[in-house]
Amino acid sequence: MFDSNGHIMSIPDGIICSINSESISKKEHIFFKQTNPLGFILFSRNFNNKKQLIDLINELKNLTLNKSPFIFIDQEGGRVQRLKNSNFTTFPEQRFFGEIYKKNKEKSKKLSYLNAYLLANELKNVGIDINFSPVCDLYFNYANDIIGDRSFSSDPSIVKDLALQYCKGFRDSGILPVLKHFPGHGRSLVDTHLEQSEVDVSLDILRKSDFIPFEILKTESLMMLAHIIYPKIDNEVATYSKKINKIIRKEFLFKGLILTDDISMKALSENLNIIVKKSYTAGCDVILHCSGKLDEVKNFYGCTKKIKKKYYDYFINDILNLKLQKQNILNIKKILSSDNVIKNQCN
Repeated sequence: MFDSNGHIMSIPDGIICSINSESISKKEHIFFKQTNPLGFILFSRNFNNKKQLIDLINELKNLTLNKSPFIFIDQEGGRVQRLKNSNFTTFPEQRFFGEIYKKNKEKSKKLSYLNAYLLANELKNVGIDINFSPVCDLYFNYANDIIGDRSFSSDPSIVKDLALQYCKGFRDSGILPVLKHFPGHGRSLVDTHLEQSEVDVSLDILRKSDFIPFEILKTESLMMLAHIIYPKIDNEVATYSKKINKIIRKEFLFKGLILTDDISMKALSENLNIIVKKSYTAGCDVILHCSGKLDEVKNFYGCTKKIKKKYYDYFINDILNLKLQKQNILNIKKILSSDNVIKNQCN
């Protein structure tokens, strides 16, 4: 397998790492130059301004043994937007488009696509490759608001329709989407960043509701699990569940990479070495480590495993075969502004 520069690609370790601040420390540089991760995820703590961000991304792409690492980010819009200043557009939460959909389906789909295209275009322009979006979870009014307005709708068909538009908009800009959080985080009564969660719903109910937006997985190459226990399926948290991983592969015919959510979240109580081992054993391909704490990643990195070749090849083929669809950015901004989608213009 070759990258876009014609270099032979070795299979990397199944981990996405993070750094602590706006620049790479000496200790981080010494450690990461000996590693072979799939890539790095960026957060607000890594961002000061556009030039600094571009410089940091260029350094990260030349930091490790992996000659073609990927740069990831959570840039959903609304509450979850890591890049915020005058260089970047302020994007709405997903619910914004779900509300429009109830009144005008075609308008909502068009605006969702254009919003996703513009968002991804801004990411691509600074060197980011992959966005942890769209949120495919359903909205439930009784649940914890950690999902809340990040969901398009409580109607699974609306979520599926608009998630499809987001994926298309991202891909047309050259960014791969990551669908999250399977089997569905919307029903959780607690925030999994803070504590353990159980969703006590039957597999049959999930198939008829929460699973529906994830039907688009069969044409995607990246997805993320929820750190939630679904006791009607398995007593293990989804991250450790062979049964849930089997559903993803067999029922959804998913051929890409299964990612964990951040392993530092409090929903997982074991030490990081055990979390990493149990995640791989269950069938996860890639571990996500977001804390930026170098001591943590140093301690568990020896437990990492290489990604399975058939899944890595599928993902690489997907990203190498992205076909950019050139759009007029000024026109997109005018349309989104006139419909009050975007809050400010980016420079």
